[in-house]
Amino acid sequence: MALPGWQENPALHVLIIGAGVTGLLIAQGLKKNGIDYSIFESDSTSSRPRSREWGMSIHWSRPLLKELLPEHLLGKIGDAQVDPTYDTSNPKGYAVPFYNGKTGDHIVDIPMVNAIRVSRRKMRALCSEGINIQYGKKLVSIASTVSDVTVTFADGTNATGSVCIGTDGAQSAVRQLALPGDAGKAIPLDVILYNMDVCYGDAERAKAVRKVHFMNSVALHPEKNLSIWTSIQEVPDAQKPETWHFQIMPTWLADGKTHEGGANGLAELRELANHLAEPWKSSILWIPETTDVKCNSVSYWPTRHWDSQRGTLTLAGDSAHPVPPHRGQGLNHGIADAHNFIKAVLEIKEGKKSKHAAIEEYNAELVKRGADEVETSRRNALLVHDFEKFMDSPVLKQGYAKSKVN
Repeated sequence: MALPGWQENPALHVLIIGAGVTGLLIAQGLKKNGIDYSIFESDSTSSRPRSREWGMSIHWSRPLLKELLPEHLLGKIGDAQVDPTYDTSNPKGYAVPFYNGKTGDHIVDIPMVNAIRVSRRKMRALCSEGINIQYGKKLVSIASTVSDVTVTFADGTNATGSVCIGTDGAQSAVRQLALPGDAGKAIPLDVILYNMDVCYGDAERAKAVRKVHFMNSVALHPEKNLSIWTSIQEVPDAQKPETWHFQIMPTWLADGKTHEGGANGLAELRELANHLAEPWKSSILWIPETTDVKCNSVSYWPTRHWDSQRGTLTLAGDSAHPVPPHRGQGLNHGIADAHNFIKAVLEIKEGKKSKHAAIEEYNAELVKRGADEVETSRRNALLVHDFEKFMDSPVLKQGYAKSKVN
């Protein structure tokens, strides 16, 4: 029911900055509800190198997808999985096993309830179906008035809408414009991270690596303070293991050394592999020389309040709460943001709330939930690299479940 004297606002137009999964889910949700939008991406093309490919776990946020995606796309979610043969109807999900990387001993299994694991590339492709993405749009400024907001891009073009939402990742330009100076900048975390998309091209090697767990596993080395995440990344043919791709992600605490990608990075990883039990040792020693090896930065941003400019400016996804990957929460919070944002926009459209009130309410919930998860994931990323303190880590005590924010 609309508030007295209010009318529906059919002229709403949302500007989405960033065409990652969160931004695309927002676009799909707006389209599903008949709300106008434009979505902009700074990349010049939709293609991404293999080094920008990884898996993402969807678990506690999974039920929210049905309110964002149309039925025909929701029915194809299985196609976006890293292994399309996995039964997505299993509500129990699976458990992620943790091992002692030195001895090979099993430590614990941590449930990931109602989980599916999707390819970042495939999920973006799925969510972009029917969405007109404007590429090559690098944001340079945002200007708000009482009623609308205008964004300007490096190519000299601009766009005006009712609300601008930043979904442009951990180094968000929208966030840094909303909070100038250091306030909006992501903070580096003292963690070294290599993320690789690996195809061994050998059936027996692929089966040996996957034998530990059909989906993913973690090995922790008690002396090297090393964590190795191993997961299946792509299964082109379930009957041809030589075609399988894996995500191999070794991480450890910063050691004061310079870490490189390429041949030097692979040599460094192979030296570390000599300290590991099987199959983690071989999973690294077998990495082909042609693999794209890159050392990535890990950062976070303690979610805080920003001026919504009378309800014209907000954030979602990694733009609002970038976290280290070790607790598997990033996309789940992005999906929750998308769901909550669509709810807020519908309240504006139906005249139930003013734009300012609806966006401020959306922001308040996001800031509280985001700040809690950022701190939880930051602390977890440090504790999983300290074997003696691992038992106190959030991933062990809370598992992969959503944090209970007071």
